[in-house]
Amino acid sequence: MKKILMLITLIMMINSADAIGIGLSPGEMVLNNSLKGNTYEKSFAIINMDNQDINYSLSSNGDIEGWVSFYYQNPDTEIQSIIVPANGKISVITKFQIPTDAVSKDYFGTINVRSVPEIAEDSGSQQSLIIGGSVKINVNVTGDQIIDGVVNGISIYNIEPGYPLKVETMFRNTGNVVANPEIKITILKDNELIHSFIYDKATIKPSITNAITAEWKTTEETIPGDYTANVIVSLDGKTLRSSDKTFKIFPVGTYSRQGNLTDIRIEGEPTIGSLVKVNAYFENTGEIETAAKFSGEVYKDGNLIDTITSEELQVEKYKEAELVSYFKLESKGDYLIKGKVIYSGKETPVKEVSLKAGKSTPGFEGIYLIAVMLLFVMFRGKKKSRKM
Repeated sequence: MKKILMLITLIMMINSADAIGIGLSPGEMVLNNSLKGNTYEKSFAIINMDNQDINYSLSSNGDIEGWVSFYYQNPDTEIQSIIVPANGKISVITKFQIPTDAVSKDYFGTINVRSVPEIAEDSGSQQSLIIGGSVKINVNVTGDQIIDGVVNGISIYNIEPGYPLKVETMFRNTGNVVANPEIKITILKDNELIHSFIYDKATIKPSITNAITAEWKTTEETIPGDYTANVIVSLDGKTLRSSDKTFKIFPVGTYSRQGNLTDIRIEGEPTIGSLVKVNAYFENTGEIETAAKFSGEVYKDGNLIDTITSEELQVEKYKEAELVSYFKLESKGDYLIKGKVIYSGKETPVKEVSLKAGKSTPGFEGIYLIAVMLLFVMFRGKKKSRKM
């Protein structure tokens, strides 16, 4: 009887740990009308309710075993496990590759998430209770191609002459093949046609929602005033949404231009003969998009030896951009880079970053030594042949 009670208590402890230690959202995924041979993406969140980081293994079983692969941040690098920070949440990308020979029917399975036991360094034994959970999967496979989508919203923002008008369409692909929506935009002022164009360069994977941005490039001669944009979103000849959006083009200078050079960083090992990559980070804190470029001076042992400039990039409002420039380390010494960002006719305060070069490019010493040794061997060989 005691053994039975102990077993029941242990089972209750395990179930309780599962419930307390981990959360998975959603608890179920359904893929309808999945086309044979296609790949579909979904995502689920792992919620770590523990007070310490936990490494979780990822796997699948059931009918879908072998169809599923997992990714985090980089959609091209497959993972089998992931570390979720204490009391944190991480979203895992899940790809379902439907076999070309799959029969048209419903397939069922689960995605399993389990904690990986820690190994005690002193004894080599496993420690801690294994906790985990599962996500139910239902994949409906069909041989029919379905092209369909939903427009969740259309947004337009006011601008000034010379800046692009950005029309942002939130599109969700509800079909089972890649969607290529067509967005026709007609610009009107006082009911007169100003400009009309079609944007059809975006491709959206099945079950994915993406923002599609189409641009009308205004000029400095564009007249300020009230405008209307008629936006028609269609897919495969079918109109999904037609909407009139009003916007204003304000006189130049209406919106503030502000920005900060937040940091300058050196990438890579500063060795003699190498090309040094300088990353400058610019934050656009103004009310409108701005063009920005980094301009810097390179000093060696206190003397100006070079100037560097990045390419000019368009930085959207409230966004940060990385401005990249390069220079070559020619000799040993202490280097100092003083730089600023030039944007909208303004300049940020100057920032500095220093580095010390004291080594040659890795491998050069080895190559030189090998060359000397080869010459020495050849010289010895010639001397021996002469004696003989």
